[in-house]
Amino acid sequence: MCFNALNIKTIKIAYDDHMAKVTVTIYMEEEDKEALQLLADAEERSLSQMAVLILKRAIKQAQNEGTITPK
Repeated sequence: MCFNALNIKTIKIAYDDHMAKVTVTIYMEEEDKEALQLLADAEERSLSQMAVLILKRAIKQAQNEGTITPK
């Protein structure tokens, strides 16, 4: 699966004083997007919610393995 982040910008949507949402545009193979959509449907999530969940899991795993340091 190939993810290439090409555009990151901050959107001023804050739920408290410390959090803001950002938009990230990725390009991926159509078959990977379709598989991600199937997974999202199976878990009753949006495509975006599913992608965020998978990314958060990967980040947490990398932190636990010491690949990256926690914030």
